[in-house]
Amino acid sequence: MNTPHKPIHRSEKQIRALLHLQEKKNTPVISFCKAQKIHKATFYNWRNKYGLKIEKPQEFIPVHFSDPVSEANLFAEIELSPQVKVRLFEKVDASYFKALL
Repeated sequence: MNTPHKPIHRSEKQIRALLHLQEKKNTPVISFCKAQKIHKATFYNWRNKYGLKIEKPQEFIPVHFSDPVSEANLFAEIELSPQVKVRLFEKVDASYFKALL
């Protein structure tokens, strides 16, 4: 008969060490959780609670306002990368940009 295993209680220091190890090795979460015998939901809960804050680079995003002569309805064009451009046809809230990043 298969008995469920008893959950291992880890200290905050141990949890932070595991999170740092996963980040340092850049291992996929699923395989890291299997190797450490951690449920993936537990891992994500730990990361949300104790994890290192992932900082997004604070880069300037060039905003190109359209020339009304060339495109009458275009309000602005934002180039996120050479391959990604966002074209706006009306004013939008700042939360819209946060959702894009």
